[in-house]
Amino acid sequence: MPQCCVPFCFNRSESKKYMNLSFHRFPCDEKEKRKWLQVIRRHNFTPNCNSRVCSWHFPQGKAAGPTRFAWNEESFHFPDEEQHPVHKKKKEQVPAGGENQSEISDELHHSNNAETQTATASFSSSSLLVLKIENDMLREENEKLKKQLEKQKQTFSFSQISDNPERVQYYTGLPDAATVLFLESLLSKFELKYHSGWTVQMLPIVEQLLLTLMKLKLNCGHVDLATRFNCSTATVTNIFTTIVSALYDILYVGMLEKNIPSRAENQTSLPDCFQPFPNCRIVLDCTEVSVSSTESLGTQSHLYSQRKGRIILKALLGVAPNGVITFASNLYGGRASDKAITAECGVLRHLQPGDMVIADKDFTIQDILPEGVSLNTPSFHVSGQFTQQEVNNNRLISCARAHVAHSIQRLKRFSILDLVPHHYRKNINKILKVCVCLTNLQTPVIHETE
Repeated sequence: MPQCCVPFCFNRSESKKYMNLSFHRFPCDEKEKRKWLQVIRRHNFTPNCNSRVCSWHFPQGKAAGPTRFAWNEESFHFPDEEQHPVHKKKKEQVPAGGENQSEISDELHHSNNAETQTATASFSSSSLLVLKIENDMLREENEKLKKQLEKQKQTFSFSQISDNPERVQYYTGLPDAATVLFLESLLSKFELKYHSGWTVQMLPIVEQLLLTLMKLKLNCGHVDLATRFNCSTATVTNIFTTIVSALYDILYVGMLEKNIPSRAENQTSLPDCFQPFPNCRIVLDCTEVSVSSTESLGTQSHLYSQRKGRIILKALLGVAPNGVITFASNLYGGRASDKAITAECGVLRHLQPGDMVIADKDFTIQDILPEGVSLNTPSFHVSGQFTQQEVNNNRLISCARAHVAHSIQRLKRFSILDLVPHHYRKNINKILKVCVCLTNLQTPVIHETE
């Protein structure tokens, strides 16, 4: 026979006193079923086809769901002797008076005391169970409120800028919130190996990504970021190094490295300014990165630039005709020549016979190019005037390299490349290449083929 499954409810269908009660199955709709399970306060309980809730708990009807329970009904009394009658022993017919009647009276007195103690113990046990359930629920609610309070202590979050593309662009270097969330989805599927050996749990992935992008774009100080995100400077270092390494593996190694577009692929998005150079495979140029240092100049004289008065590193960049940066070398000492970097960085291994390379006039690399690969650079002004053909060629090359220079200028907007902190020198190649990938995620230099 059905019995109500609500805690502290002992109603059964065979009880004559409750013949007017009905017993309801749990709803088939999962959302509605979860509501029932939540209000009846029965933990670790999965209803089956035989589980029922009696109609006493539905004062407003079944459609409104169960609302009346032992713990919220002021006039509720736990089952008394009428609900659970105590089967008393029938008095034996004995002669009146004497010792027998006295013994029977004593026996009945002890029996009544035992029954009273049992009922009291049952009531106390049920009350304690109700209090325990309420205590567990309050503890769970308290934990949720603590987490909400921690979030409120954080003075800066992605939700504050996500609705404003200009703010997203300013803080992250990316065009909109959708691009940031795209990176978050990639990171969430990636197994993060935290640099400091301990996992950061106080900030969700999107906030760790925002912190990293702000460091790359604005080069915010560690104290500034620690204050904004309500964490320690050690946590800032741990997050930044970890997320940069993850983005390097996902974006550069996984998507960009060894993936220079062929001439045929370039033809699908060749702008008008490159029409005179249909065989152009790549445009080469070098960029500089400054690094702060605590070492003496004697140990790093090969990196020091007298002209700029600081430590300078150089990297070779390769840009496709459509303005996408398709190659980035490691960083070399500031005194290394463009030719030496080009010969050593490995970019020449990607070139095929018939390819054309466009570069600045300082790139005297014709003798190191693979066989069948041509070089097109502006003409040198040795003596006299340029010929009309040289003037026209220089103008065409200058026009073609204009948007390539724009791509490199976009890269330089990541302020960390202006002066990389000395404690990130070991990660400087990853920092540069992540900035390259983030530059490619911006709106195209050429929105459509002219």
